[in-house]
Amino acid sequence: MKRSHKLSIVYIVILLTGLSLWQLWKSSRIIEDPAYTKGVVNELYKVRATPYFSYLYTIDEKTYKGNGKRYGEYESLQIGDTITVYYQKSNPNNSEAYIRKNK
Repeated sequence: MKRSHKLSIVYIVILLTGLSLWQLWKSSRIIEDPAYTKGVVNELYKVRATPYFSYLYTIDEKTYKGNGKRYGEYESLQIGDTITVYYQKSNPNNSEAYIRKNK
């Protein structure tokens, strides 16, 4: 294998590791200071064939936006669906959609 290909693989591994660690850190911050609210799915989109959704939620009369991948329980999401949003009370901009879609 050429040296440039090996170097590219190393960069990709470092990037993916960094992204994974960032996501874990972000989630841990929510767990330290958790709160829940309702959100509404406002967009369904794809990035390089990976399906995502975005949602809006309001805390103290301010609207925030979050997003997540559409897989598992989220595959059937439609625009306008209500979901549970798990967010960091001291930083409401840091959020995750809760695992189960609300009926």
